Amino acid sequence: MHIGIDAFRLVGPPTSIGTYTHELIQALTEQSCTFTLYAPRREPGADINRYLDSAPSVRVVFAKKPTAPERSPKDLFVWNQFTLPRLMKENNCDVFIAPYQQVPCFTPRDIPTLVVIHDLCGLRSDCGYRKFGKAWFRHYWNLYTAARRATSIVPISHATREDMLRRFPRCEPRLAQPIYNQVTGATLDRGEASLHVAPLGIPKDRFILAFGITGPRKGLDIALAGYRLYRQQGGNLPLVLIGMEDPAFLKKHLADAYLADVTCLSRVSACERDSLYRLATCLLFCSRCEGFGYPIAEAMRQGCPVIAPADTPARDLVGDTLQLIAPASTSETANFLHHHAKLSQPLRNALSTTLIRQSLNFADGKFGEKFSSVLLQIVRSKIPENHDNA
Repeated sequence: MHIGIDAFRLVGPPTSIGTYTHELIQALTEQSCTFTLYAPRREPGADINRYLDSAPSVRVVFAKKPTAPERSPKDLFVWNQFTLPRLMKENNCDVFIAPYQQVPCFTPRDIPTLVVIHDLCGLRSDCGYRKFGKAWFRHYWNLYTAARRATSIVPISHATREDMLRRFPRCEPRLAQPIYNQVTGATLDRGEASLHVAPLGIPKDRFILAFGITGPRKGLDIALAGYRLYRQQGGNLPLVLIGMEDPAFLKKHLADAYLADVTCLSRVSACERDSLYRLATCLLFCSRCEGFGYPIAEAMRQGCPVIAPADTPARDLVGDTLQLIAPASTSETANFLHHHAKLSQPLRNALSTTLIRQSLNFADGKFGEKFSSVLLQIVRSKIPENHDNA
């Protein structure tokens, strides 16, 4: 099977969608697939360059007129609706994959399209997207065209699938079961983790970990409010924030007496991040909206309990291993912090073992196999259909 992939996220700054695209190519290569990667331009040092001479199974096709769809909504529209379909006509494939909910409306009729839906967070005002604002409209357009034009729609979690069904119910016949993202990385030994964490200048254990990403979507306001209440109620574990790069936010919010001893790490390596998971008492992850929730699965791989809302993909990931909190609940956040802080060591060890076992459900073993199965179904059908009834 020869697969065409929209590879514009492999040009320009690295992104999570670029990482997802790489993982998808690798997983489907193991299923004996070949590829044409459609790219908007040549660029020294770009991620896509690894495929130029990497294998005969991968061909890279560049736009004749270079463009930068990652920088401008206008350029993205032109790339998606005009340049990309033209490249597909000139360089055919059996099936086309849009790795991030952006479907060309003018794909050649003989090429079925699979679109991956990551999340619908861009349609939520509580995540910072004003209804009918420019950003909201761009997200709606992408999801609407995906619902109308794609041959098959693959969500990355049950939560995303349910959200897609709720907003675009007529796409149900083409909405596949979730294909979860893969999480790589081995569980670290605690001694090894301590060595990696030592240079960071934080406690070797007995601390709470959270992400310091600002903006309403990631729920840092909920995490800090819950932690503040935990400290007011007598809790004494320090908080470590990773990914914090907003000095104005720090100055405004962390001057509070209950937050004064919060440690902020702007950037950590993947190894340092996993080591922090391994040693932390728990991960405080109050994100209002996620497509999959990499940090939850990554933390579980290191045996770290997670405090997360029940109305997100967290419920898919943790299964029956953990109780989740009510959305945006400061009091429940504080209660769960107390709970994990007071766990005895035997109970903590048993929970850690259970979480590691649960995390293996999201290892990389079946990612490519499941995708290949969906692709084979739509390639074998190749029956022209009218998608304008979504």
